Amino acid sequence: MRRILHFAVFICFFFASVNSAKAQAAKVELTGEVRDQNGSFVAQAKITLTEVATGQTSFSTSDDGNYTVTNLRPGLYNITVEATNFKQSVREGVRLATGERVRVDFVLEPGAVTEVGTINQDASLLRTESGSLGQVISDRKIVDIPLNGRSFLSLVSLSAGVAQPPPTTAGPSFPRINGGRPRTNEYLFDGISVLQPEPGQVAFFPIVEAIQEFKVEVNSPPAEFGRFNGGVVNLTTKSGTNDFHGSAFEFLRNEALNARNLFAPKTAANPQRPVFRRNQFGGVVGGPIIKDKTFFFGDYQGTRQLIARVRISTVPTLAQRAGNFSSSLGALLYLQSNGTISTTVSATPVMVTDTNGASIQARVGQIFRPSDHRAYANNQIPTNTYDSVAAGLLQRYPSPTTSGAANNFTRIGNESDDQDQYDVRIDHRFSERNQL
Repeated sequence: MRRILHFAVFICFFFASVNSAKAQAAKVELTGEVRDQNGSFVAQAKITLTEVATGQTSFSTSDDGNYTVTNLRPGLYNITVEATNFKQSVREGVRLATGERVRVDFVLEPGAVTEVGTINQDASLLRTESGSLGQVISDRKIVDIPLNGRSFLSLVSLSAGVAQPPPTTAGPSFPRINGGRPRTNEYLFDGISVLQPEPGQVAFFPIVEAIQEFKVEVNSPPAEFGRFNGGVVNLTTKSGTNDFHGSAFEFLRNEALNARNLFAPKTAANPQRPVFRRNQFGGVVGGPIIKDKTFFFGDYQGTRQLIARVRISTVPTLAQRAGNFSSSLGALLYLQSNGTISTTVSATPVMVTDTNGASIQARVGQIFRPSDHRAYANNQIPTNTYDSVAAGLLQRYPSPTTSGAANNFTRIGNESDDQDQYDVRIDHRFSERNQL
């Protein structure tokens, strides 16, 4: 009950504070001029934008011949301009992309408002309203380009000025945008920062099929962006439309399709290739709840992964486990004229007493008994003198799989990683200026 009350208070506060903003990271702004055929500004022209996918409309007025429409969702729009004593002008198929400020100008012809002049043309590719440099990666590229691990972050390198280091065993690496360090970039999902400044990681990655598009700002971004000195990855997720759409997917990897690991050759004990199985499956669905007003979009992705990791390390040899460290003995030691001890041959060898009472010359790698500082004879430690804690710890070490004192243990172990991820998005429009 307390959670419901908290949620209700949040919703009330939200509606009390909702207002349109002049610049929003996940939105688009449209601006332009309305003139007649003589080049004069047309005042009080009514501009209507209709989003093709949802049928939602936005309005503006050219008070002095200039107009601006803010807080638009990325998508495809039809723009209608009406003014007294002029024909209605319609511009169809204008695509507005994430984080852009697009300019579309109109020239009206004299005539009745009931007459309509229609132009099927997108906005100019030249962006004159902003000095920022960046590139929009569209939904088609996001879905069609193969992605190892299905992280959109690999696509950031499609933009100029971006360097993408190779991925690590921990996952995808973070890009270096315009020469900046990876941790100095900003990541915005639907206008919300998902960056963890320390240690410079992204909190989560949306499902690829749920991404509408994203823009990479590499230089001179608008003033609405801050808190960074690298670049900005500005991402927009999909929302529902007036039509029901959905899709399902599954991607798989299996060791039957892999070449054998060079460091895990076929043996009698391990005749099969190391296990490498990854299944990523799920789907998305979206549509209207109330036509032209309320929409939903949901997505789900499951990951089932089982990978046999090959690890090479060093463990005690069989001789060392039995206390025999004779292989560790090195060169003989001598006392030098300056009082130091080294392997340089001199007239004064360094003599010590071993555990048998014999006098022997000390050598590099010599082990001494802690109780009386005598050298273990032939560098062999009796196992019955092992410290109980050390003996217990030794049992925790596996036996070596190969001969040699270093890199003598190879482990092939199956490591599982199961994940489930889903999102549900609801969009409701109360008015032109208020939406949830």
